Amino acid sequence: MEENKFENDYVIGQKNANYNQVMDRIEELNRLVLINKEWKKNIYYGFHARECFDVCYAVGKAKAILVYLHAGYWQSRDKNQFYFIADHLAELGYHIAIMNYPLCPEVSIEKIRTSLSYGLLTVKTYLNDPSNNLPMYICGHSAGAHLTTELVLNAKEIIKDQLNIKGIIPISGIYDLEPLISTSLNIKIKLNQIQARNNSPILRVSKDLVPAEFFVGNHETQAFIQQSQEMKDQWELKGNAANFTILKNSDHFSLLFHFLEDGEIVESIERLYNSTT
Repeated sequence: MEENKFENDYVIGQKNANYNQVMDRIEELNRLVLINKEWKKNIYYGFHARECFDVCYAVGKAKAILVYLHAGYWQSRDKNQFYFIADHLAELGYHIAIMNYPLCPEVSIEKIRTSLSYGLLTVKTYLNDPSNNLPMYICGHSAGAHLTTELVLNAKEIIKDQLNIKGIIPISGIYDLEPLISTSLNIKIKLNQIQARNNSPILRVSKDLVPAEFFVGNHETQAFIQQSQEMKDQWELKGNAANFTILKNSDHFSLLFHFLEDGEIVESIERLYNSTT
């Protein structure tokens, strides 16, 4: 019974009837932003075919860098499915780096994290203005939200001294991985209990971390909502600044439309920028 519950919490229950409609809209928006903005594709930060990122350049003078990590439960999806998140942010002065990374089961979650740590350094080197050390913000969705928090927890000194990361925006993340062990997702992730705990950032939140803006959709399963709420609570418990927002009329993918103009995610990124620079 418990195994069936977790399968519903993290797989079946997250599927919505409007999924195809949402993805069609995202595909349309992706086509438009590729036409309307300046891009550089497939900048490599390692030797693996997926160790690369695409850049959407800020319109006018850049004020900050935003790194985006895509969803897919560490085992699927691609940067080219989420270009649209860059459209309005570029208008506001952000360079946006949309990252790919190696996937399970070819590599472990630990390897993905290590790979992306090199990716952040490459993004910073590639996009930074020598005359103005641009602040960096990391934003991730679902598995990307997990990786966002993992990068912050495992690279505090690099973040402070080199990357100038000022905040993170984890969207609809999984921060306790133990419930995934008994689900179909684990066929490719291949977690045992020890690995699940070692890769659960909620168990390792510490002090002196950057501010975090946690998001989840109100039409997601209660398990997803609870994961974000509890991660935000842990962030604050250790003395770090954090906010938690449940986005109305939003499921696991439609919440990404809050990257469009006047969306709550864009507003939170702007608040983070204004409060940390």
